Amino acid sequence: MTQRVVSARCWVMREPSPSSAKETELLFGHPFHIEETQKKWVFGHAFSPLDQKISGYQGWVRREDLSQTDLPRTHYVSALKAPVFKALDIKSRVMRLLPQGAQINAARIGGSFIELASGGFMHCNHLRALGDYAQTDFVTAAEAYMGLPYIWGGVSSDGLDCSGLVQSALRAIGQDCLRDASQQEKSLGAPVAADGHLQRGDLVFWPGHVGIMTDTATLLHANAFHMEVATEPLSEAIKRIGQPRQINRL
Repeated sequence: MTQRVVSARCWVMREPSPSSAKETELLFGHPFHIEETQKKWVFGHAFSPLDQKISGYQGWVRREDLSQTDLPRTHYVSALKAPVFKALDIKSRVMRLLPQGAQINAARIGGSFIELASGGFMHCNHLRALGDYAQTDFVTAAEAYMGLPYIWGGVSSDGLDCSGLVQSALRAIGQDCLRDASQQEKSLGAPVAADGHLQRGDLVFWPGHVGIMTDTATLLHANAFHMEVATEPLSEAIKRIGQPRQINRL
């Protein structure tokens, strides 16, 4: 049985406990296929919100974060965060904030607002129709997360980890990828010589870590040293982390 996330964001946990290690994060409207149910938790697989294929990530999600619905998703949040208003008025109460990449079903579109099937109203400037992607350069999409906190397992504009940044940036341009840095190393692009001329968009991999080149010398990455999404000279990152294991070009 497949259900949709109804919280702004929720964690996929390794065990059915709030103190368990986090595996990854799901956003409002994203699908989750349930295979086992307990009183407060369900176990299953996270699906890609773009192509509806099982991503290979599995774990436990709180039952209250999910709901069964057959309504198709029509739009996604293109702003870093977007308010859901109680009424058709930007001065009305904000019911919740949805992160970039969340997906909604539009019950009605009128003027500058979209009414959500789940309740509330969102401004059209914060949404785009599924398939209509605001960015074509995933590095530009990643740079929009600059300064956001480093959060292990995070994939949202509330905070991200290194591979979550890569995945979220690619999703912002309509592409998807596997979740972990080791999986991305094997599946994204093709290796290039580490001593060659690097360029914008190259992915730099270390064991358990990945960063994005913004130009020939600058690395953008969500990391636990800065505890945020930050840029620094690649040479400085190498001094601290060590020589990259692999560099891939998309």
